[in-house]
Parts: sequence; C-alpha cells; structure tokens
Amino acid sequence: MKTEILITGATGTTGQYAIEHLLAKGKRVRAMVRTVDHRSDALEALGVEVVKGDFMDTDSLEAAMKGIKRAYFLYPFIDYLPKAAAYFAKAAKNMKLEMVVAMSQMGASENSPSPATQNHSIAERIMDWANIGAVHIRPALFAWNYLGFAAPTVADHQKFYYPLANAKYSIVHPKDVGEVVAEILADEDTSKHIGNRYEITGPTLYSGQKVAKDISETIDKQVDFVPISVDAWIENIKSHPTINEFLAKHLKEFSSEVGDGRFSRLTKTVQEITGHRPRSFKTYLEEHKEMFV
Repeated sequence: MKTEILITGATGTTGQYAIEHLLAKGKRVRAMVRTVDHRSDALEALGVEVVKGDFMDTDSLEAAMKGIKRAYFLYPFIDYLPKAAAYFAKAAKNMKLEMVVAMSQMGASENSPSPATQNHSIAERIMDWANIGAVHIRPALFAWNYLGFAAPTVADHQKFYYPLANAKYSIVHPKDVGEVVAEILADEDTSKHIGNRYEITGPTLYSGQKVAKDISETIDKQVDFVPISVDAWIENIKSHPTINEFLAKHLKEFSSEVGDGRFSRLTKTVQEITGHRPRSFKTYLEEHKEMFV
C-alpha cells in the first residue's frame, strides 16, 4: 500500500490524534514536522514516514507532498497564516492533490476583532480559490487550552479565574477533531466533503460556573469560579507554556465574540462523521487530572 496521506503539524495535538486514528484504520501516513526530535522518533516507531518541512518553503512542501493525494493543513497558532496557506495551496496544486483538510476556527470571519480569526477566514478563501479540494474544519474552544486557563490556579488554590461570567460556549475534545480529520481523509467519496465547512463542538454548552463544577467533581475538591476582567485574565494566563504571545493577543481580542454567543452552539458533526457522540470536556479533565491537583 502506498503512502497517500500527509499530516502536517504532526506532533501537535490534533495531528497526533489524526495519525493514531488513520493507523488504526490501516492507512499509511506521512508526517511533516518542523524539527526531528524525540516526538518524530515516536511517530517513526509507530510506522509513520517522517519528513522535515517548512510551511514557508514551497520546495520542502512539494517534497513532502510527493506521491500524496490528501493532506491535513495544520499551521501552528502563530502569525502569517494566510502566507502559509498560499504556499501550501500552491504546492498542493503543483503536486495535484485531490483534497486538503484545513484547520480553521468556529466563527471565522474577516469582520472579527481578532486578526488571528481574520487570518483563518482569509486562509479559507485562499484554499477555495486554489481549487485543491479544500475542506475546512471549524472547532469550538479547545479543551487543551484549559491546561493553561485553569490548571495552574486550580492546582495552587482551587480557583478558576475567567471573564465573561454569563457567556455560554462549547468546548471540544481534540481527539474528536483529530478523528473527524482522519475520517474525512480516509473517506473514498471526497465529493461528500470538498467545499464543506464543518463546525466541531462538544456535547454540552459551558459557562465559567460549569467549568469550575466539572473540575471540582473530577478532582474531588471544591473549585470556585471567580469572574475577572479580560485584561486581568490575560495577565493571569500569558506566562503559561501553552499560551504564546500571539495566542494571548488573540484571546483578548476575540473575547467579545465569546461573550456575544458566537461559540454558543452545538453541532452533530462528530456524530455524523465518526459515528460516535462527541467526548465531553469532563472526559478531557479526567485524562489530565494530574494537572489540576
């Protein structure tokens, strides 16, 4: 069997879950990484073909795509997404890929107050214009962010500090995102997916109070929700290793959209594409319980 699926961002959370699911389905996978290290070594140990590539180097992208039919475009949460999308689309066009599944964001819009969210919308348009069989996935709030949002203060003094006390939003387990990506990439009928924008959510809407309640139940300790200003929240989380400067700026700018209800909806995407209900945020907490105690 030839290797026909490329996963970029392969050492990232959703990339790893996509690879895991594709391997379980008997697919051969090539992984593009920025750095060859113990993480890429672990992928090779699973039977994954590893190549080094750079989103800003079309020659390396074309080399990574040689013989490939389908790819997952997962650019890290840093600046210059539209440029990376354009280079990736050019390489995919030159190498005649039939489908590209691209990471975007729920509520992606050029009218967003967040330049990072605007970038997602622009990247979507670039890939659509390139006619490379683009499929856009738009997840809700990622559960892994709460390892930076909540875990440090919960572990230190059992409090969860967060703005937008009255906001409701969906939190998605990254494994569900990875499995949706893998199922699309593995589907023989690409026509079902090309051109679609899939919004991916968890099974429940959350608020600050409910997040604190689920953490309390998971660690069997009372955790209090403490509403604070957006500025105080950003100051509180920006030093955590999971929160880079670009992400911190984005979180501050798009907070108004969370407050306005842009993420307050549930979809059937996970159920319809994977065949199972979306995993709960509480499941994610249980998997990472040691971070909160």
